[in-house]
Order: sequence, then structure tokens, then C-alpha cells
Amino acid sequence: MASPIFVMEHEMRKSKAFRELPGTAIVILLDFLARRKMKKGHILNNGEIVYTFAEAKKNGIPPKTFNRNRDLLVERGFIDVTHAGSGGRKGDMTLYAISDRWKKWGTDKFVHKERPKDLRKGIGFQKYWDKKPSVSKTLHEAVSLMTVET
Repeated sequence: MASPIFVMEHEMRKSKAFRELPGTAIVILLDFLARRKMKKGHILNNGEIVYTFAEAKKNGIPPKTFNRNRDLLVERGFIDVTHAGSGGRKGDMTLYAISDRWKKWGTDKFVHKERPKDLRKGIGFQKYWDKKPSVSKTLHEAVSLMTVET
């Protein structure tokens, strides 16, 4: 459970990397920061922070929006993926670390990273969304059947 209070560095808040984030990315970053367990200025659970699609959805963030903004936070150096989960299998969640790579964002010294892409075919989160029929497709099929019968 997140602490009722969390700390954000003034340097982070004032940085160009932070100031140019879209609003939803800022909300997601604040959610990540709130998940830290701190003791004497050190993150005790760094590399073990969990923020799932289900939690994001409960917070009003749709899956595609969460995915896009989470990737942006990795690309800008605010978070890093320490373990890529198995896309919905219970107990194997993606783990994150809070990073300070953002301090060098926009300079030659910035270390660029991306979230590891899921290369498995037909497994995980994407399979679920691919299998889920869209409402428009289902309605179209129903209308087609009604036209054939009349």
C-alpha cells in the first residue's frame, strides 16, 4: 500500500523532461512515485514497484493510454522496467524502478531506454484484446443476419 505522503524532488518538477510530459503521464508518474517505500531518502522497493493495467483502469486510465504514457516515462528516464511480466498471468507482473535518467534527458549524456517489447505470439495482454469482439463488429454481424433472413 502506498504511503499517504510522498516526496518529489524539486529538480524533477522543474526539469524540462517533466514539464514537457502530457497530463496523463504526470498522473501515472505520481502514481509510481506514491508506490515507493522510502526510508532515510532511499527507495526500499526500487526495482520491485508494481503498477498493473487493472490498477490504472481503476484510476480511470484506459489500457492504451496507460501503455503509451508508461512507455513515455521509460523513454524520458523517469522509470525503468526491471522485469517484464507475462501479460496477465497471475503472479508474474511487470516490475519497475524509479530512475534518475531524466536528469540528463535532452543532452548527449542521456541513456535512452525503451520498455522491452513482448515478442511472444498469441500470449498475454494483446491476445486478450485481439480475441475480445468489438461492439461494432458484433452489431454489424447481427444486422447482416437480419438482412439475410428477411
